[in-house]
Amino acid sequence: MNQPSLDLLAEQLATHLACTQDVVCQRILQALAATGQPLAPLDLASHLQISLEQLADHLKHLPDTEFDHAGNILGWGITLAPTPHQFGVEGRSLFTWCAFDTVLFPPFLARDAQVQGVCAATGQPIKFHAGPEGIQELTPATSVLSLILPEERGKSVREIFCQKSVFFASKRVAAPWMASHPGAVLLSIKEAATLGHLTTEQWSATSNLQP
Repeated sequence: MNQPSLDLLAEQLATHLACTQDVVCQRILQALAATGQPLAPLDLASHLQISLEQLADHLKHLPDTEFDHAGNILGWGITLAPTPHQFGVEGRSLFTWCAFDTVLFPPFLARDAQVQGVCAATGQPIKFHAGPEGIQELTPATSVLSLILPEERGKSVREIFCQKSVFFASKRVAAPWMASHPGAVLLSIKEAATLGHLTTEQWSATSNLQP
């Protein structure tokens, strides 16, 4: 099966997942990665120099945003709520919404991360170090991840994209899943990391952020 080039995939991801360019989303990602703690809306609004009312109105357009019982922000892309995708940053225990996030956010945030996921077919642990410069210490070396590109831009990133981006220990064990998802793309972890860099570059080239 022919797959789109990484450049074309990056262009499509940058277009359909452009919510990551949103200044509110960016600040949530940066704050969670930097502190590993829930983010108070008042602190977020103060940093962005907008009112709480403006922030609340903006967050209505980001329906995936996660909150705790006190109304603090737990996650957007990076989250404090456990998922199968562990994302350790400088000793802080974080998670991401999908497998691709683990290789997208290190270049996006210019931070290193220690990643641990699980094979969606076998449950086997998958571990690697992801940094702005690429992938190191990948175990098993045959690991891959899946992508299904959204057909159109949507408000719910988790619904249109994240749920279908998972890890597999090898192409062989991924084969049954791929057969049942004909629109999926399968990438090695290093290919996915390159795609993360390219997508980040696409966003940087077209950035025009407004709160």
